[in-house]
Amino acid sequence: MATALRRLRQWILPRRGDAPASGVCARNGWLGLVPALTLALFLAPVGAGLIGTWLPAAGYLPALGGTSPSLAPARTLLDHPALAGALRLTLTSGFLATSISLLLALGCAASLHGQRIFMHLHRGLGPLLAVPHVAVAIGLAFLLAPSGWLVRLVSPWPSGWTTPPDVATVQDPYGLGLAFALIIKETPYLLLMIVAALDLVRADERLAVVRALGYGPVTAWFKIVLPAIYPLIRLPVYAVLAFSLSVVDMALILAPLTPPPLAVLVFRWFN
Repeated sequence: MATALRRLRQWILPRRGDAPASGVCARNGWLGLVPALTLALFLAPVGAGLIGTWLPAAGYLPALGGTSPSLAPARTLLDHPALAGALRLTLTSGFLATSISLLLALGCAASLHGQRIFMHLHRGLGPLLAVPHVAVAIGLAFLLAPSGWLVRLVSPWPSGWTTPPDVATVQDPYGLGLAFALIIKETPYLLLMIVAALDLVRADERLAVVRALGYGPVTAWFKIVLPAIYPLIRLPVYAVLAFSLSVVDMALILAPLTPPPLAVLVFRWFN
């Protein structure tokens, strides 16, 4: 019996000195090209778009008479009177919305981890993510406007207002209304990414070890779970930041128009 098993093993497993079959080598060679080809398919449209953007920015646009590189487009951009205000408004609302959304998502995950509501949390996040961004912006505009539903709910009693208050709650000069809408829309997304990452790092086992050392649940979560999951949610955080800095539809409704955010300003230039 032992001799038969030994022979069977020799037939199935190649010996150390045996060279792999040529078909296997060829197949492995073709498979090795798949990642490079996939990356090329994704980067080719991006590269074409960048070239089509950089050349006109450098003054080369034969359709409009630009046949040689020039710094005139850059000077025109820097001399635009609304550029500084648009850039300030974009950076303020974008970074504020991203940072607060991340803090709220981390705080909810740390305080609710292990509770029954947290186990069913991902089921309720799906419908929130399905709501269009512009629908959230329109709803908040009707809700928070000086003559919106909240003011009408308390007027004229008990607020005593007979006319809308002179407060810029929508299209305020600092972009706080836009940041608030982005926080409402992006916090569920980041929370869903955190919930998905917890299973990959064995968060329950980590928390059990740290809780045995005497740490509280929230402190233990931030000390041992957050460093493990942040590399997994880093790209979603960058995606939220990129969207917050370049959003157009929500900014047209909630952001100020003079000057508008940079994305809206560029959108106007294209039109």
